[in-house]
Amino acid sequence: MRIINPNPLQNGDVIGIVSPSSPLKSKSIDKGINYLRDMGFKIKFGAHFKEENRFLAGSDENRAKDIMDFFKDPEVKAIIVSRGGQGSQRILPLLDYHIIANNPKILVGFSDTTALQLGIFTKTGLISYTGYTLTIPYNPLLQKTLLSCLFNEPYSVQGGDMVHTGVTTGELVGGNLSLVTSLIGTPYQPDFKNKILLLEDVSTEPFNVDRMISHLDLAGIFAQVSGIVFGQFENCISKDDIEGTIDEVINDWASHFKVPCIKNFPYSHGVNNCVLPVGGFVTLDVPTRSLNINKRGSI
Repeated sequence: MRIINPNPLQNGDVIGIVSPSSPLKSKSIDKGINYLRDMGFKIKFGAHFKEENRFLAGSDENRAKDIMDFFKDPEVKAIIVSRGGQGSQRILPLLDYHIIANNPKILVGFSDTTALQLGIFTKTGLISYTGYTLTIPYNPLLQKTLLSCLFNEPYSVQGGDMVHTGVTTGELVGGNLSLVTSLIGTPYQPDFKNKILLLEDVSTEPFNVDRMISHLDLAGIFAQVSGIVFGQFENCISKDDIEGTIDEVINDWASHFKVPCIKNFPYSHGVNNCVLPVGGFVTLDVPTRSLNINKRGSI
């Protein structure tokens, strides 16, 4: 598959804001919008980004339309998701992937946006960025990595604990475990062969995390990848002590994998998280506990 590299942003560029998942409701995006404006960007809001329809930010058609309108809009140079939640995978059949491939732009989101980003990558090869929405609190690591992605600068993220040592290079795929699992067996499932797999989740009991990792294993995903990055599983706490901890689940599964693997990497719903490229070329260096992200278009 041909990889498509979106153009980097420049000062004064227009960023489009969309809500492909849950409605904003009481969540504020003011701080995120002000931050982008302070960085010199102009903001354009999707026509339906504040809509509400049960647990969704409007109808599937309207949420998909906002995304397609921005991909077709020559003024808009990047698209950033307002928040996660649920529902982005519902709009995958409604997107025009030919238009997206011919009008590549930076797409930034997190959590539920995993389905949208993996679907677009599978259908077009367009690199996007996971780890940030407008509702996520800022921290120095987030700001540094977000700006590196927007301006196409190489960077490195250190952290986590070694599981299996080694160094491997490849395209990074994954994101939120629940959403990665939900795409298995669909036309939007990415090709995992020789990829570095990235996984995290939030507020999911350990037995559910175990079930989803088992699902990926039974689907043959772990046998295909060249490396694994387990992020931090924030608030994944058992309601019953007998069920064990999330660390026990990750350690158990990690012991089965023989490729370079790291856990507790700072990619998560927690206070210390980073932005990473979905489909981007990276190097996982377990001895230094680092993930090195290449400049787009370079290997």
